Order: sequence, then C-alpha cells, then structure tokens
Amino acid sequence: MIKGSPQISYMRMGELARCSGFNKQLIHYYLKKGYLHPPIYKQGNQALYDESHLEKLLFIRNCRERGMPLGYTLELWNREKGDIKSQWRRGGSKGKGTPTRDRIIKEATQIFLKKGFRNTAISEIVRKVGVTKASFYYYFENKRDLYFVCLDYVFSAVFAGALEEIKKEKDPIKRWEMRWSATLSFLPEMITILQLIKESLASYDEEHRLKAAVLLRKSLIEPLQKDVVRAIRSGVFRPVESEVVTFAIIAIFDIMSYRSMINSKYTDEDIQRSVLDLILNGLLA
Repeated sequence: MIKGSPQISYMRMGELARCSGFNKQLIHYYLKKGYLHPPIYKQGNQALYDESHLEKLLFIRNCRERGMPLGYTLELWNREKGDIKSQWRRGGSKGKGTPTRDRIIKEATQIFLKKGFRNTAISEIVRKVGVTKASFYYYFENKRDLYFVCLDYVFSAVFAGALEEIKKEKDPIKRWEMRWSATLSFLPEMITILQLIKESLASYDEEHRLKAAVLLRKSLIEPLQKDVVRAIRSGVFRPVESEVVTFAIIAIFDIMSYRSMINSKYTDEDIQRSVLDLILNGLLA
C-alpha cells in the first residue's frame, strides 16, 4: 500500500482487485456506472483508492456469493449502512467520516481561516489534500457544504485564546465584552459566517436550513444566551425573554460590524461602548 498520510493507506487498482477478489475490468465498470465512487487520489496518471472502496467491494462480493442481484445489493448497502455517502457528507452520526474526508476538513479549515470563504477555491483545497475533484464532490456537495462542516473548527479558532478566560469571568457584562473583543479579532470571517447562515436559513434546501439553524444556535445563540440568563439571575438585567434578546444582540453586532469599515470616526472600542450602553440603558432619558 502507498502511504498518503500517517492515517491513510492508498491502493492502486491492481491491489484493490487482489484484495477485493474482483478483476480490474469489473471494478472499472462499477466506477463508470457510479456503483463505486471515484478514485480518492491521483499520483500522476495513477488512480489510487482507499479503504472505503475496498469495504464496498467486499460487501458486493459477499452479497454475490449469496446469490443476491446487484441492484438489490446496492439498495441493501444504502439501507444497512444508512446511505454511507450521505452520512459522510453530513459528518456521520458522531461527526466522523473516513480519513480522507477528515483530511479534507482539516486542510480546508486552515485555508478558510487564512483566506476566508470567498477567496478559497475548491481546486486549492484538493491540491493541498492531494485528492481529485471527483473525490471532493463525493464527500461534499459544494464549497458551502464543506464550509459548514469546517465552521465548528473555525469557531474554536476564533475563541481558542479567549474561551478559558471567558469561562473564568463571573461578571456577565465583562463576559459579553470579552466575547465581542474576541469576535472583532476575526471580523471578516464572522461577517462571512453570519451572511452564509442568513442565506442558508432562507434557502429552499432543507438540509442547509437545518445546518444553519444548528450552527447559529450552538455557536452563537446558546453561549451568549447563557450570559444573558446569568445577568438576569444576578439582578444585572431585568427579567426578559433571553433567547429573543440574544438574537437582538447578534443582529446589532451583525450590522454594527460594518461601521468601522466606513470610516475611522469611531474605533472598535467606541462602537462596543455605545452598543453596550444601548443594551443596558436603552434610549429613554
């Protein structure tokens, strides 16, 4: 086997045929018909395959030996494996996929962090990972689909330095200020994230709406809502609908994040101070 990384071993067609018990011509036929997903990696003109190809071929062979037709075998594969292709695209029941998929996520996250969503090309991702575009589209529908998967890593990176300090801070107002400051340090990406969430929530694609809703709640709403609830319990805030107020705070941040880009009249600190004053005191004299 060819070592693609410390976690992944790739096979050439001859080895895949030998391990699976199928001849090369039949495997090529399965690839052409779409019964088997495309090669994972190309080394020059040499197509390479990983354990996911072998697993499916062994499943097909086992079913053939039991006299099952190919059509029924493929249906059985999808049913018993829970439609593996869809699971890997969604991250599986525990957020885990194949080593190749995990490598795509890891490398893409670093590129997204460095260049942002719009300036990152799929061609750059597959070149960095060393896989084919066909392999990329096997695991992910498009760049946005991959980006949603990567966002958990992105949020971890945004708050990596501040998260422990935020946890230690007991004052809910100071916690809010710390979250704001941490987010401002990653402002362009946060703007892109919020824009993608809004676009996906308005999408006709139910899966994208669900992903956006889960991401919004898990990474933005719930952490801030806990701070609001803490402030209510400590008497700093009057009793309010914490979830609605949290959405309002996110909405204010979303539009106010553009203010410092217009001109330099106000610093980030000026904006943060004014917004905090508005939230705490309102506009009434």
